[in-house]
Amino acid sequence: MPQPLSLADLSRLHPIAAREARRVCRIARMPTQEREDVQQEMLLDLLGRIAAFDPSRGSLEAFATVCFRHRGIRLAERFRRERAARDDRGLDDPLLGTGKEHLTLAEVIPESEGYAAWCGQQTDAVAAVERRLDLDRASAALDGRDHPICAALVEHTPHELGRRGPLPRSVLYRRIAEMRLRLLAAGIAAAA
Repeated sequence: MPQPLSLADLSRLHPIAAREARRVCRIARMPTQEREDVQQEMLLDLLGRIAAFDPSRGSLEAFATVCFRHRGIRLAERFRRERAARDDRGLDDPLLGTGKEHLTLAEVIPESEGYAAWCGQQTDAVAAVERRLDLDRASAALDGRDHPICAALVEHTPHELGRRGPLPRSVLYRRIAEMRLRLLAAGIAAAA
């Protein structure tokens, strides 16, 4: 069974990882702020592969360098794929080559999809409508005096509200219990 890495071993390997991370960021044209993340990924990969290290075949530094280079290649390729998948146009850029040069990208993205959809995030109009209907149904089931409490509970815990709010904690917890019962009676159960 291989020996675990000591602090002395890590102190010898850390400069090698830093050098390889700089090399990967330079070759892949990654932003400088990514360097520490790349270095951590390399060190983590090495820790996963340290069981394969055989001191009779070479030094720990040589083994680590090979591991760092292999991981660096995979990280650079992933970064290139992600960069190629991004659309570098801005929302105010005109649509060239489409016959609609007088329009900007922001003008042709549907309001329903929005900027998040253009960036590749999921949009589900049906789920958004269902959420809106659930909120309307929950709002109708609650007493109007409970709406401010619900809004405050979005940002604070009941304990915090009881400590700093106008209602005593016991009253607040009793109102929350009543709200839960009303929502349950309206067919809106707590998320599991």
